Amino acid sequence: MRKGILATAILMLASTLPANAAELPKIELRVQSIDTPTAQVRGSNGERGAALARLADGRLLLGGGATGLTLFLYDLTTQKQTTIGRAGASSERLNDSRFAITDIAVLNQTADTAQLLISYPRYNRERDCVTVVVHSYQASFAAKPSLKRGKLWFQSNPCVPVGAVQHAAGRMEVIDSKSVYLTIGDLGYPQIGDKAKRGNLGTVMQISSNKITQISSGHRNAQGILLIGKDLYTSEHGPRGGDELNLIQQGIDYGWPTVTYGERYSFGDYVKPTNPESHNGFRKPLTYWVPSVAPTELIQLPANSAWGQWSSAIVMGTLREESLIFIQMQNKRVVGQMQTVNVNERIRDLDISKEGSIIATTDSGKLLVINPAG
Repeated sequence: MRKGILATAILMLASTLPANAAELPKIELRVQSIDTPTAQVRGSNGERGAALARLADGRLLLGGGATGLTLFLYDLTTQKQTTIGRAGASSERLNDSRFAITDIAVLNQTADTAQLLISYPRYNRERDCVTVVVHSYQASFAAKPSLKRGKLWFQSNPCVPVGAVQHAAGRMEVIDSKSVYLTIGDLGYPQIGDKAKRGNLGTVMQISSNKITQISSGHRNAQGILLIGKDLYTSEHGPRGGDELNLIQQGIDYGWPTVTYGERYSFGDYVKPTNPESHNGFRKPLTYWVPSVAPTELIQLPANSAWGQWSSAIVMGTLREESLIFIQMQNKRVVGQMQTVNVNERIRDLDISKEGSIIATTDSGKLLVINPAG
């Protein structure tokens, strides 16, 4: 076995089956686990897995590390990890695992360089508050790797008191070499229910270097985003349940914090939905989970691939369930069969390798390379 490989496991799962549908085969997985401890984010409140992106040549970008804001280059073939540079200064974060690179978007690249966007929650020391920011970066992978920060593309508002901060979101999906979609959570802002004060919190945005457009609103904490053709999907954390898969459309309010399928909030929580246990009057999710699975990133399996009848399905990572959820779409609005595989790790981020494998980062500091068994 190659150094760093901890285990190979075959995992099986039970399926759910809608009426009048031919049952899809049970999924069996082969999981290779590789330690990447220096890419793991550590803080006073625990650990967090690295942000993840794949380059065209198959190498990976990992974001995190002891600083929370370090970018690494990782070669799966050689299992070599190289430090590229830091996305932000130490003054922009606290010793807290939430203050770390959230996502990495690759806009364009050559053999030795890449134009990137990197998102992270940024701490404002003068005001003791937090915003989500997206900067452009020029990364060099040559003999002397480097990371040069460029223009600020986006900054959320308002700046939320640091004591409240949670639910930053900050996931990106590339549209083309000049623009991306971006999720912004509610940041735990106590006044998120006031439309006059919430600014652009709880939204999905389309951003470029010189233009920002709000696409949708009413989102709590969308930690997954996926573009399939022209159809944009997000996965979103609900409160104590009510996690959602949504099809995002221009101008639509998805209900938070007014409605949720999650449990009622107790005394002392930062916000209390006025109409819990429903989505009346707002766009309902395509599907939802009660109790919570704590969803993270979304990816799509390659078409006509080794994944067989599950080719082209959506895969969603989870934290609480320590699982991957495979989601078949009957059409862009209708969820078909779903299967859940326990991988015994909190999945922080997902991508697809050049060969069609699922690549995952975990909060325990590992890379998982996941393929269908057999």
